[in-house]
Amino acid sequence: MRAAKQHFEEQGWSGTTLRSISGSARVSQKTVEALFGTKAALLQAAVDYAIRGDVDPLPMPQREAVARMEAAHSAAAMLTLHAAHLRAINERSARLAWAIEQAAAVDPTVAQLWQQMNDNRTYAVRWATNTLLSKPDRRHGLHRRDVETTFWVALDWATYRTLTQHAHLTASQFEQWLRKYYASTLLNDTPT
Repeated sequence: MRAAKQHFEEQGWSGTTLRSISGSARVSQKTVEALFGTKAALLQAAVDYAIRGDVDPLPMPQREAVARMEAAHSAAAMLTLHAAHLRAINERSARLAWAIEQAAAVDPTVAQLWQQMNDNRTYAVRWATNTLLSKPDRRHGLHRRDVETTFWVALDWATYRTLTQHAHLTASQFEQWLRKYYASTLLNDTPT
């Protein structure tokens, strides 16, 4: 999975082959073909690996990190956990997402994957919005649409790439920025 992720990030969809991935992974191409069948299936697996952080097939909504956010006693605690969660996901997946977004414009197979990734983000935005709105210390008078917009900015891989590549924030600084962004838009009291 690491070799596939790296090749798709660095070489893109068209420049990546099962042979190049198998060579980097030090396994036979037949092994890769037996496990994944097609390059598209391997790309899907690389996306799942990058977003989840492991090869466990347990979907994100059923993972412990999500349960901790749902169980958080306050909006502030939930958003702190969410910022750390997004940092980890973005560190692993932002470059791969960019490669897929670029390839989606020219390859229908990759376009389907990109659509599924965006459908998953839509689900994540709605989940985060519902979770936040259930917490007692959220900003009074929040409108669902404003909360969703805030989470769309936070979940956008381009936000992470822009802040780390162009604004030169580290991943840790991105997480700090995200916590301040959440506090200023979603919480009653902005920390000093």
